[in-house]
Amino acid sequence: MRVSALCGSLRQDSYNQALLETAVERAPGHGLEIVQASIEGFPMFSQDAEAEAPPGVLAAKEIIQSSQCLLLVTPEHNYGVPGVLKNAVDWLSRPFGDPTLRGRPLALAGASTGYMGTMRAQLAWRQMWHFFRAPVFSEAELTVSFAASRFSDGRLTDEEMLAQLDQYLDALHGWLERCG
Repeated sequence: MRVSALCGSLRQDSYNQALLETAVERAPGHGLEIVQASIEGFPMFSQDAEAEAPPGVLAAKEIIQSSQCLLLVTPEHNYGVPGVLKNAVDWLSRPFGDPTLRGRPLALAGASTGYMGTMRAQLAWRQMWHFFRAPVFSEAELTVSFAASRFSDGRLTDEEMLAQLDQYLDALHGWLERCG
């Protein structure tokens, strides 16, 4: 089963990018293939420009449309979603009626240096996804708190979190099988 993924952090040495890379590596052992679509070159969204999406946006749309689910690996900024990821979702959903996100199942994960992981950002994404009339994976959660102590040299190394990631990927696979 193919899952497309977007990372909501462009920061060098991002914990969220490291989390996504670990998920990509472990996914085949859980019957999944995770393919990341880059959002790094997306310009700021303007409805004036939506008719001619930039090549990076079109490439990301192609990856997402070839998948059964979209995984957002999201940081949390100021108790909410990161602007760069919200901007990407705006591009990917336009022009109005574009099929890229409409009905596309969503899964969420994220890492943060705080004690709440990325719970508030994930809750905000769940609310926003209602607009796309798509199911949101709720059978397992993956929020990595205190990320600075769980990653080493750009790798998720915490055994407890690796076990949680494996449980999450197993549950995601089962959910996608049931979603059809």
